[in-house]
Amino acid sequence: MGGLAAAWLLAESLTIWRQVHNSGHLPVPGALAGITGFYATLALIGDASPAARPVVTLGGWALAIANLLNALPAGLGGQVQQANAAAEAAQNTQGA
Repeated sequence: MGGLAAAWLLAESLTIWRQVHNSGHLPVPGALAGITGFYATLALIGDASPAARPVVTLGGWALAIANLLNALPAGLGGQVQQANAAAEAAQNTQGA
């Protein structure tokens, strides 16, 4: 479960960094416990079914990478919002 543990560590680190960077204080313990509980559940699923272990590990990494994309300065969500604003501005100039 080394790969899943690394994904958990990345998700925890990014959550802590984002909270400290945005508000200047550590996240509430429930947020970190929720992440830990989720990855612990994934680990239990991987231990119970060795055939599912690669899928579980991939899912854990996918969520950690999604967390990383939200932690980037513009974030993936920010790019989508900018594209929507640009499309709306283009529609407003065409309609005027």
